Amino acid sequence: MGKTALVVGATGLIGRELVEQLLEEERYDAVWIIVRRTKRWSHPKLHEVVGFEHMDEALPHIDDVYCALGTTIAVAGSQEAFKHVDLELPLEVARVARQHGATRYAVVSAQGASLRSPFFYNRVKGELENGLKVFGFEHLVIARPSLLLGERDSFRLGEKTAEVLSRPFQTLLLENIPDAAPIQALHVARALIIASEEGQGTEVLTSGMMQRISR
Repeated sequence: MGKTALVVGATGLIGRELVEQLLEEERYDAVWIIVRRTKRWSHPKLHEVVGFEHMDEALPHIDDVYCALGTTIAVAGSQEAFKHVDLELPLEVARVARQHGATRYAVVSAQGASLRSPFFYNRVKGELENGLKVFGFEHLVIARPSLLLGERDSFRLGEKTAEVLSRPFQTLLLENIPDAAPIQALHVARALIIASEEGQGTEVLTSGMMQRISR
């Protein structure tokens, strides 16, 4: 019997990559996703739960969790709404997943995540990382990507501007300061999947590490 993976944030930039790559992974017989509205994706290994409020009763046994939930304060509308998506939901998923047998949890955090950060966004990510350690997963994989590259469903002016400005320096950064270089979402997803295959304890992946793992 193969393993079962759960993906949350499946419709986002990294989440879509996670789903596509996990469906091709031989070690998984089933990939479950939790979405707010049905996507009617068709694949024999893919199953969906509509609404986080239903995940406790709807999910089967879970082995590995991949969390790519994330938004911005501008999109969420307030700091409280942002914390609900980026902190409260990932922790609730961790709680439910542990009750359903999960032993591994891979999460997309952020470069600079820290409870002591002067920036609200990074403080919330630091709170998330600390909160996940409480659940006692055998293996907790934390990805801290730098600027993410890829095709988003929604336009984010700040991120798009940073991407354009960084283009002339991407090769230089990759060769000299790999943790500061922009990284493709598909490489973040691949690194999370590879890192989650084995290992114990808490493992933190920087952008430079993910570039090396995923190539």
